[in-house]
Amino acid sequence: MRAILVPLLALPLLAQAQPKFDEAFFNGDKKAVLEGCAQMAQSMKPKDAKWLAEYGRAYLAAGDQARAKACFKDAEEREPNDGEVLRLIAVGWLKNGFKNEALETYEKILKRDPKNKDALVASAQDLAAVVMPQYADQFMAQYAKLENDDWEKFLIFGKAYLSAGLREKAAHWFALAVASKPGEEKIYLEISKAYADSQALM
Repeated sequence: MRAILVPLLALPLLAQAQPKFDEAFFNGDKKAVLEGCAQMAQSMKPKDAKWLAEYGRAYLAAGDQARAKACFKDAEEREPNDGEVLRLIAVGWLKNGFKNEALETYEKILKRDPKNKDALVASAQDLAAVVMPQYADQFMAQYAKLENDDWEKFLIFGKAYLSAGLREKAAHWFALAVASKPGEEKIYLEISKAYADSQALM
């Protein structure tokens, strides 16, 4: 009798492992949605390290730190020198409150892939958004070394700081943007819009 009961008791667990992805499911518990989608996607054996990093972030948001770590580790082992993969892992930690783990991973970008412009810009925005200018500055400065007249990215940095309420930091990048191309009207328009949008922060 006991031998029959064990498989029967396992049936509900199997059903939970593969939820029905219907409207009720997506309107239900957020944690279950995060975990269910991550599990389903991971079961398809993704080859892209970026996807693995994203699954790790979903697991972390669902509270499953062990699975998140496993995904992050796998992603990093596949692409240890890809700044964009490392940035996805870092932002996963950052958005879920793991500051130390996030900063350790962001640091790897500067060491391993310091010329990855997309990763540098995205990392700078991530760190400015959570008001960590001492770290965001490192990525912005590294980008400026590679592209010392990219007014569009300088605008992005300025707007990121203004949105975070760091007006003095924003002013530095807005001034660099203007100095890079003083005859570009879009620069002045974008700066005026940024200040208008951040009135409540002034």
